[in-house]
Amino acid sequence: MELLGCYFEIGDESMVDLSVEFAGVTFKNPVIAASATPTKDSKSMKKAIDAGFGGVVAKSLCGESAAVGRRYPRPRFMLYGWRDYPGYPRRKTKFFTLHSLEDCSPLDYEGYARDINEAKRLIGEDGVVIASISGSGIEEWEELCDVVNGTEADLCEANISCPFMADLGLRMGAGAVEYAPSIVKFLKKRLAIPLSVKLSPLVPDLVSIAKGVENSGADALTLQARLSGLMIDIETAHPLGWGSIGGYGGPYLIGFGLKCLSDVSPKVRIPISAVLGVWDWKDIISYIMVGAVTVQSATAVIMRGYNVVKDWLRDITEWMEHKGYDSILEFRGAALKHIVRTKEVERAPTNLRMRIDEAQCIGCGECVVSCFYDAIKIREGKASIDAEKCDVCGLCLEKCPVGAVRLERTS
Repeated sequence: MELLGCYFEIGDESMVDLSVEFAGVTFKNPVIAASATPTKDSKSMKKAIDAGFGGVVAKSLCGESAAVGRRYPRPRFMLYGWRDYPGYPRRKTKFFTLHSLEDCSPLDYEGYARDINEAKRLIGEDGVVIASISGSGIEEWEELCDVVNGTEADLCEANISCPFMADLGLRMGAGAVEYAPSIVKFLKKRLAIPLSVKLSPLVPDLVSIAKGVENSGADALTLQARLSGLMIDIETAHPLGWGSIGGYGGPYLIGFGLKCLSDVSPKVRIPISAVLGVWDWKDIISYIMVGAVTVQSATAVIMRGYNVVKDWLRDITEWMEHKGYDSILEFRGAALKHIVRTKEVERAPTNLRMRIDEAQCIGCGECVVSCFYDAIKIREGKASIDAEKCDVCGLCLEKCPVGAVRLERTS
């Protein structure tokens, strides 16, 4: 399947090509709306593509063993750290948690096939439609493959990673480790379209699993599902919300996602679609710089709406123009060579010091609270640092609310 590349023109500058190829399919840009409520049906998927996403992953179709997963609990979304509190107005922060129990697509096999075909009819060549399946046992995987093969889907994502589907009896996530290669081999024989396998972070050795999936014939990888989580109401001793574990994540997990991708991407040859913690355009660039070909987002779309992708594509394009990049390929994997192992980190630099700009200091004492070397004192309403005691640990620099602390080189 061929799609026209996505070009943006910034003023009088040359045009930037955002198109990428993933598992033999061309995307107009690398940004994909991940499998979640925003892609629950054909109309929703059409909205995502119209907003600018290069592709969409439909809600996962589960086998009949997970039929209960098609009846959503209500409510099924909970947010921690998002609301304003008296005296503490919400800042532009990425540090909140979206806790949810989305489960499977509510559609049955026939309804799912019709909906995928309707999505392709509505979207046409404007974007890529990716089916998603989750089975428990070979019979169910076979049924799910037959459903997908009867559709016009461009790709199929096999979800063996859902963080809470084990409660429904599916062998997924950490429990699917030993089954992953055999599942992938079966799916490759059965599916008529390219296959990407979505892995779980809840495993002891993600690299080994990724390599095993690749060796079993997968065309691509999707890294990775959210964590699973549980919150407790200490007044009642009951779990919050629906009472069980659920998907647990948010933008604060971007560092974990980047770490996992940076581990896996140099060790496999097949393309990777990154997903976990994406909130802004810089997260997308970061994932590509550690080896991703495409980047998926669900939480940001849920919280900010489909049109967030317009801002992302604009900012990515402007950044590429500024850096002189003509295509995504030019900076893919660029960060990998700069990542060092922990033992290689310089341990005792002697040419660094902390300095406080007294004119800017407001004397709040935040730096004193967290200086465990007793190097900072407040005198006449201003903080000062004793260079002989200072360990240059950086806490004062990070905590200062007005940016009065400076890190300087002495030579």
